[in-house]
Amino acid sequence: MMFRKLLRTMAKYRAQFISMIIMIALGMGAFIGFNIEWYSIDVDTKAFFNKTGFADFRIIRESGFSKDDLEKIAKLGEVEAAARFISVNMSGKDENDVLAVNVTEDISISGFLLMSGEGYDKDDKRGIWLSDRYAEKNDVNVGDELELAFKDIKMTGTVRGLVKSGEYLICLPDETQLMPDYGSFGFAYVSPAMLKS
Repeated sequence: MMFRKLLRTMAKYRAQFISMIIMIALGMGAFIGFNIEWYSIDVDTKAFFNKTGFADFRIIRESGFSKDDLEKIAKLGEVEAAARFISVNMSGKDENDVLAVNVTEDISISGFLLMSGEGYDKDDKRGIWLSDRYAEKNDVNVGDELELAFKDIKMTGTVRGLVKSGEYLICLPDETQLMPDYGSFGFAYVSPAMLKS
């Protein structure tokens, strides 16, 4: 009896019934689509962080850490790996062009993903691995020479590769900038050997 009444009501209010089915289908489609998008973003971001060795924790000290400090940290129970890392904002072709120049003792921690060019060499005294987005905006290619300056320290090197880094997934110089501007700010990696030289 109820089934016949349902069929009769569906026939009488056909337009409303069809529009209700369409609205439910659209709502479910939007809900499922958003969930799939967020899930894929989560999976892709975690995979990228794993490939670049994104650090889970950072201990910051302006005076730096000694090798003894590093060994003590590495011996802590839950620590899988540790490395000393330094980042200094250096000016490029002019004062408005800034690169965050990074050095890590272990490229598997807070490292990068090579997009083109040569792989990282910790003993290379002239190699620079540069942000691919910064390179694109500033017309810099693998093999080009870059001169960087910090106060009275000047450093010249050759772009060995173009890279992406989990440390700079959102590439901002500081809290005063809301959106990345790769034309004026980027990042680069150099080896410990270049830093020492």
